[in-house]
Amino acid sequence: MKFRATLMAGVLSLIAADAAFAARLGDATLDRNMPFKKGSGNVAVIEPAVAHPDEKPCVVDLYNGAQFGANNAYFLYNPPANCPGPYSTIVLSVDVSLDAGIQYDRSGTIWIGGIPLWFGTTAEPTPGLGPSWHFERDITDYTSLLSGANTGYVLIANYTNNQDTSIITSSAKLLFYPVPAGQTAPVVPDVIIPLAADGGGTVGLNSGTDTVAIDQTLPTNVASANLDVFLQGQSNDEFWYTCVPDDLASELQSCGGGALREGEITVDGAPAGVAPAYPWIFTGGINPRLWAPIPGVQTLNFKPFRVPLTPFAGVLSNGAIAHQIALSVYGADSYFSVAGALMLYLDHGGNQVTGSITKDTLDGQPSPTVTNTITSKNGVISGDVNTVSPRNFVISGSVVTSAGTGQYTVRQTGNFTNDQTFNISSTDYQQNIQQLTDTTVKTLLEAPGGNVMGVSKYSYPLTVDYDQRSGTTIAQKFLQDVTNSANGSTAKSHLLDSIHTTTVQGMASEAHYATTDSAGNCFERTLKAAVSKLTVARTRTTCTK
Repeated sequence: MKFRATLMAGVLSLIAADAAFAARLGDATLDRNMPFKKGSGNVAVIEPAVAHPDEKPCVVDLYNGAQFGANNAYFLYNPPANCPGPYSTIVLSVDVSLDAGIQYDRSGTIWIGGIPLWFGTTAEPTPGLGPSWHFERDITDYTSLLSGANTGYVLIANYTNNQDTSIITSSAKLLFYPVPAGQTAPVVPDVIIPLAADGGGTVGLNSGTDTVAIDQTLPTNVASANLDVFLQGQSNDEFWYTCVPDDLASELQSCGGGALREGEITVDGAPAGVAPAYPWIFTGGINPRLWAPIPGVQTLNFKPFRVPLTPFAGVLSNGAIAHQIALSVYGADSYFSVAGALMLYLDHGGNQVTGSITKDTLDGQPSPTVTNTITSKNGVISGDVNTVSPRNFVISGSVVTSAGTGQYTVRQTGNFTNDQTFNISSTDYQQNIQQLTDTTVKTLLEAPGGNVMGVSKYSYPLTVDYDQRSGTTIAQKFLQDVTNSANGSTAKSHLLDSIHTTTVQGMASEAHYATTDSAGNCFERTLKAAVSKLTVARTRTTCTK
């Protein structure tokens, strides 16, 4: 069930875009039966493909058979000819392959008009296998971006030499699905603004004081706003969840900067939101053999975190000055690669939105508590390093549109814990990590036409048991539970999305994905592998009681 613009009049129809976004995630629970072959060593992705409507799409090729070194591959985007919309769904469809040989995992991005359509990494080949895979992303929210001609490029930064010889090849297209007869188009942003380098491109934040920002005058009738952010750890921060405070880094033979990383968002310098960092693990992470053929959670296709900024709508609409929406990464220690997009929903009934922030209890920086029991005795270093960082804040603002005055409130709670145990000797190195990032974002719009409420719960558990002698075991999860309602129970949608786990130990791995929604859609998939070959592949669209 989707909240449409007809759900409520005036400002409610604009704010209902949040619910429409979550509802489209629910549509994605219907898998298109991605093929798996038992005994194969090819990439086996646990996440299902995006659901495709029954209507015939209009197709726009972005690039075909592009091969990558260290340079961008540019293309010119044009909207689909004789297919002006409106659209019910727009899908980005991408294929990637590598030659058999040796190559590292590489980061990749696709951009149009400076907006990141995709951010992810690649699988690694072997001398006997050139892996290939397909992935998709629902980019319906970018409808306005795709309404006119624009420039774009794809970069999968790949470096070759006498040893690393494998070439990466990729093709991508957009699928535009028309709105079925008798239905209405989804509510989508009117304006999309990149949070990226000029012309597009990720930005490296080397320290907690580095920022990337949007700095420009915005439309004067912004009724609602969201910011999607990608936070990818690189270099010293690739394994940020293994890091310890600087004063312990040398003794524990670990990275510094502490174990906490999170995105901090400000509007004109005022604290405006927090984006937890997901501990993505690339296919070369810790031990490449752990991730063949099943990669980790979202490894090949990152999911951004959505930060609600609607309490600031009145402030952003004043038109008097250029407004700055900035992102930094707390704890960044060379470095985090970041990107994002600001999405604005306009008041179509008026030219001027006003309002102000009425409450903001968000501290600009977290205050983690770190304790340790590290001791050194008889040549053995052992003990625990524990990091705890709670978050609890409220941001509320009045939003005055052509439909009247609304009050939009964001309540976000969270708790980050990272517990590490070390046992280090001259012959062994053991590091055991238990990390949990829990975040709940509650949004409430109180307006003359009624109330719209959303609750999004996220949980990112991670366990890493590393033993230099006996090997490594890793378990990671991504859990998201979204509920949206209007006027109590007048209209309600619920989505339990992206519950997927990856567990790897030695030469065996297992992944599970399960999704349900309020429309009764269910999807489950289980993959298992041993000695880099797929042994089990089960998919079903009925729920397990």
